[in-house]
Amino acid sequence: MSLTLKTKTMVYEFNGHRPVVDPSAFIHPQAAVTGNVSIGRDVYIGPGAAIRGDWGRIVIEDGCNVQENCTIHMFPGVTVLLKEGAHIGHGAIIHGAVIGRNCLIGMNSVIMDNVEIGDECIVGALTFIKAGEKIPRRSVVAGNPAKILKEVSDEMLQWKTEGTALYQALPAEMRKSWRECEARKPMDNTGPEREISHDDSEDVYRPWKETTGDQGNLVEEPAFAYRNEKLTIEEYLELEEKSEEKHEYYKGQIFAMSGPKLDHVRVTMNMVALLMERLRGSGCEVFATDLRVYVESEDLLTYPDLSIVCGEPVTWKNDDWNLTNPSVIVEVLSKTTVAYDRGTKFELYKGLASLREYILVDSRSVLVEQFCKDGEGRWVWRKYDQLTDRIGIGTVRVELTLGEIYENVRFPKLNS
Repeated sequence: MSLTLKTKTMVYEFNGHRPVVDPSAFIHPQAAVTGNVSIGRDVYIGPGAAIRGDWGRIVIEDGCNVQENCTIHMFPGVTVLLKEGAHIGHGAIIHGAVIGRNCLIGMNSVIMDNVEIGDECIVGALTFIKAGEKIPRRSVVAGNPAKILKEVSDEMLQWKTEGTALYQALPAEMRKSWRECEARKPMDNTGPEREISHDDSEDVYRPWKETTGDQGNLVEEPAFAYRNEKLTIEEYLELEEKSEEKHEYYKGQIFAMSGPKLDHVRVTMNMVALLMERLRGSGCEVFATDLRVYVESEDLLTYPDLSIVCGEPVTWKNDDWNLTNPSVIVEVLSKTTVAYDRGTKFELYKGLASLREYILVDSRSVLVEQFCKDGEGRWVWRKYDQLTDRIGIGTVRVELTLGEIYENVRFPKLNS
C-alpha cells in the first residue's frame, strides 16, 4: 500500500485479515501493520511502530496518533481500541487495552491487558498500568505501579488537545512534502530554506503550563490574553463596544480572537445564505458571527460563527446583544481553533439549556461533524466527509449538502 508515496509501507495480510486504512492516514514506511487492523481518518503512525492484529483485532479511530517505536498487541481473541483523538507517545506499549477518547499516553508507558482508560485521561511518561485496571474519566495517572494523582484540569486538556491537533494535521503535510532524499553536505546552500519565527508563526505549539492562583484554569482562543486583571461583564461589554477587535469573555478575563481566513469566511457565508433561504417562514432565524452568545452558567460570552434560534430570541437583560437561547450553534474550524472548538468550547456550550445541535465545519478539508442532543441528554456524534453527503439539521428541519456548504472553497474541491 503506497498511500501515494514512492516508498512502500509495511502493511501485511495475515490469516485472511488485511488491514483497512483510511486514505487520509499516514503510515511511515518503517512501521509494520499486520492483520486485523482498522485505521481511521487523519491517523499518524510513526516509524518503528509495530501494530500486530495477528491474534485479535486493533481499532485505531479517527484523529489518533501512534508515535515512534510504539507497540500495539494483545492476547488471542482480544480487541485493542484507541478511541478518537488518542495520543500514544514515543515508545509506549498498549497490550490488550482500551484507550479512551482524547487521552494522552506518555512516552515509554506500558498499558497491560484488559485495562480500560476513561476519556480525556493523561498518563505520565514511564507509567506502568497493571492488567485489569479501570481508570476513571479525566484522571492524571503516573508511576510504577500507576496511581491516580488528580483530575485533569481544563487547561491540561486544552494543552493535550492542541498537541494532538498537530498530529492530526501531520498526515496531510507528510503526503504533500515528505520524500526520500540524499542528505545535504555541510555548508551546502542549495535548495529552499525556511526561516521559522518563534514569535509570530501560527504553527508554534505552546508547552502546557497550568495556571495557578487566583486566575484558575484559563480557556484560550487562538490569539492571546488581552488583559490580566479580572473584569465584570459590564466592564467587558463597555470595552467591547469601543474596540475594533472582537474578544471572548470567560470568567472575568478577555481574549482577543484572531481574524478568519478566506475559506473560513466562504464557508460561513455559504451557510448563512443557505439557512436564511431555507428557514424563511419556519419561525427560526439564523444569526452570523457579529451576535454574541452568553452562556450564563459558564460565565462565557463568545461569538459563534452561526447560531440559530427558533421562536423569539432571548437576550441577556433584553439588551439585544447577547443571545441566551440558541437551538443550534455552528463553528467553522480553522487551524488555530480546531482543538478549542472541539473540546473545551463544546463543553462550555453545553451549559446552554436551549442547545440541541452543535455543528463543526472544517475550513481546510471536507469534514462536517454534528452533535445532536437526544431525549436522555446524551450527545450523539455524526460525521460527513463527502461533497455528496447531506446533513439534516433536525432541530430546524433543514437539509444541506456538503457541496453547497463548500461552494467556491478552494481546498475541499481537491477531494471531490
